[in-house]
Amino acid sequence: MKYQGVELGVITLMEKQKIIKSYLEGVSQRKIAEQTGKSRNTVKSYIDDYEKSRKEDVRDLPIAENIVKAPAYKKRIGKKRVLTDDIKRILRGYIKENEWKRNHYMAKQQMKMIDMHEALLDAGHAISYTTVRNFVNKEVAKSREVFIRRNCVPGYEAEFDWGEIKLEIDGEIKSYSLAVFTLAHSNYRFAKIYQSESQVCVLDVHSEFIHHIGFIPKVFTYDNMRTVVKSFVGTEKTVTDSMINLSNYYQFKIRLCEPRKGNEKGHVERSVEFIRRKAFSAIYSFTSLQEAEDHLSCTLKKINERYHHEHQVKHITLLEDEKKVARPAVMAPFDSAELVECQVNKYSTVMIKQNHYSVPEGHVGKYIKAKAGATYIKLFIDGELVAEHQRKWGVHEWQMNIYHYLSTFQKKKGAISQSECLRQAPTQIKDIYNNYYIGKEKEFIELLLYVKENNNLKRVLEAVEELSAIRFDLVTTDSILFICGQSTSTTKAFSGGDETMNQSVSNMEAYADMFNQVG
Repeated sequence: MKYQGVELGVITLMEKQKIIKSYLEGVSQRKIAEQTGKSRNTVKSYIDDYEKSRKEDVRDLPIAENIVKAPAYKKRIGKKRVLTDDIKRILRGYIKENEWKRNHYMAKQQMKMIDMHEALLDAGHAISYTTVRNFVNKEVAKSREVFIRRNCVPGYEAEFDWGEIKLEIDGEIKSYSLAVFTLAHSNYRFAKIYQSESQVCVLDVHSEFIHHIGFIPKVFTYDNMRTVVKSFVGTEKTVTDSMINLSNYYQFKIRLCEPRKGNEKGHVERSVEFIRRKAFSAIYSFTSLQEAEDHLSCTLKKINERYHHEHQVKHITLLEDEKKVARPAVMAPFDSAELVECQVNKYSTVMIKQNHYSVPEGHVGKYIKAKAGATYIKLFIDGELVAEHQRKWGVHEWQMNIYHYLSTFQKKKGAISQSECLRQAPTQIKDIYNNYYIGKEKEFIELLLYVKENNNLKRVLEAVEELSAIRFDLVTTDSILFICGQSTSTTKAFSGGDETMNQSVSNMEAYADMFNQVG
């Protein structure tokens, strides 16, 4: 018999309630047995249970009132003949071994339940997969982890993590590192693209983040990355010297997660995946890394304009609330660059991390100082800044400045056409050489010396354009220098007049003098 679609056995809940109702109305047990068609012993049993339950307060007990509880019958508990103690011991060993693998970065090599079942069959045990599955699930459930809900205070904590992205830059697909910060209270997100996850990049992005938000959170949370944790001794962790210096400079505390407990910085764990997907899932091809960074900044701005899922306020607004209660970042940005000493080689370059950077001529064999930042290399000779380059993160790359080799080119004029310096020179300079100076290397070097001394490449390019518009063969070093010289003197004479008029007068006088010389 069924009651409301549920099988209740021989006696249904409705029949049980009918027996108790008749009893309360004063009907005898014999009469109730006749009316319901049940034996007197069954009727007596339910009435006795009811009387007993009336004397017991079940409000604080995990049981229902007897009158509303469906009749229950004792189940036969059979002995597990297949799941012996020996098999249980083997399965518990597999479970313990899986736990060891998870703790030793071998999670992908764990045994699944199907593997455990097959191993038992191979050992000669006759057991079903269902029996194995039920036992393993029951054992694993005993050790399920309990999580604590966090209460994030404004201005208190920021979380940091790295993520990997793949971008197509100028037609080449490469892997880059995405540094991500998330404020625990406002869930405000900040990210930057780097070509490395080295110590100098970690320090640089911290400085960028702190001065971007305008205040210093009290605590920064990290996992056990090698740029933050120097060593493990038992349960004790030693923070790297660079991170200690950074935390002392900005006066914040460092909190480290337990090993393999990324959930302890769950805001940023989620942010890495979220930002990577929102910024670079649809658009991942760019002409330059700077264009990719600009795209990332626009994406972050849109993300931070969204509403917080719990506070129902925009992330950017919550950031302002955090700024009001936190300590402001009024100090100068932390200098994250690494100071190194290196020797100038025969190519007038220094090697830093297997990459070459050019040095002005005249210092071959000398030891000089270099500051290696995340994005730049600065070279110093006797305390004076003599060169600055964009940092390279590949291997055996060369960063050359053509102006560093002009004296050498005056002695070795034929070397300029196939030089690495010319290949890396600005496109405008390469175009001038290829269009007007092939075979005229001496004049080209004189033009570069003039540009270096006067720092007026823009005016030289304008002069080349004006001369080529009149006649192609007028583009010579003398003509260019003549026009630039006339432009300078005329500008001084008409410094109080209209800029366009001054330039026009300058050009007219230059052309007149030039044609008089030609004639």
